[in-house]
Amino acid sequence: MSSKNTRLLPLASTLFLVGIFTFVVHEFAHWLAGTLLGYPMRMTPNQAHSTTPMLPLHESIVSAAGPLVTYAQAAVGYRLVTRRSALVGFALVYMAFFMRLVAMGVSTFNPNDEARISLELGLGLWTLPALAVAVLLVLVVLASRRMRIHVREQLVCYLVASIVVTAFVGVDALWFRRT
Repeated sequence: MSSKNTRLLPLASTLFLVGIFTFVVHEFAHWLAGTLLGYPMRMTPNQAHSTTPMLPLHESIVSAAGPLVTYAQAAVGYRLVTRRSALVGFALVYMAFFMRLVAMGVSTFNPNDEARISLELGLGLWTLPALAVAVLLVLVVLASRRMRIHVREQLVCYLVASIVVTAFVGVDALWFRRT
């Protein structure tokens, strides 16, 4: 069995756990920012929001908190890849990219964190989301090359990340709807 084949299960399981971590930490960052600003916050698997109206600046701060933590996650992951060739580092980078890519796609219907901030700054809907996804994609490509993660493993990453995102969004929609 080649080293590529023996790496699929550890890659898939690491990515799955990192995917859960990514969602929880991202939403927790929103919740924490709002709480520190003095708002009563509610957090579900796929969203955190104030239960009372927020000042526009505070909305932007809370919107930025999740992505900033996700970008920091990607930076830590990339450092782990470059310093230690750590599989968990690749998973941190990949999930940060995948989460922001999916969120950007959803912005067509409901502006994501970066899109709301981009609009608030007068940059248009797609400027910040596209920039964020482009930078994260570069990190994924560089990390993939460094770790020698090729097409078959990338497909596994895509499938696992898709399962995690679908599970979080689905659970949130089914059991945590706003009332």
